[in-house]
Amino acid sequence: MNKVFFLIPLMAMTCFFSGCATVNGKLPMLDVDHTAQSFFDDLQKSDNQGAYDLFGKGLSQRVSFDQFNEFMQVIRDQWGRIESDDTAIMPFHKRAGEENFIPLDVSPKQIRRYIFDVKFEEAEMNFDLTLAPEGDTNKIVWFSIWGSSIYMSPKIQEKIEELFSGLDKS
Repeated sequence: MNKVFFLIPLMAMTCFFSGCATVNGKLPMLDVDHTAQSFFDDLQKSDNQGAYDLFGKGLSQRVSFDQFNEFMQVIRDQWGRIESDDTAIMPFHKRAGEENFIPLDVSPKQIRRYIFDVKFEEAEMNFDLTLAPEGDTNKIVWFSIWGSSIYMSPKIQEKIEELFSGLDKS
């Protein structure tokens, strides 16, 4: 009798975990929270292409992968690798230039802004990510970097200007 009571929970757990393994490959696309976090997870793994693939159409049309990749390489060279990131969701409020990247059919209630406090080996900076629905997923439609000027070397400032110059123009 004791064996039966032991086997029932064991079989239930086996069915549950095998069901999770079966469903794992069929889960829906990432939601907003996962998209924002995936951006930094990809950067932490030096997967710049994966991070870039999370950009919305407008942003990816204005910033090429090569520009983004070069920008991230300069950040790694100057600040080191990402060690950690903490986030907070903020209510949406427009920032200069950002409106050019918000799809026309998206309401402010659908837009999410996340602020990440990102710790690198040699710096600590803030990244804003603005996400909006694109098709059946959420994409990064705008991002910015800000923080202490002591970490903004001339090389990084130059790359930021190159990357973001012209982004606020239609």
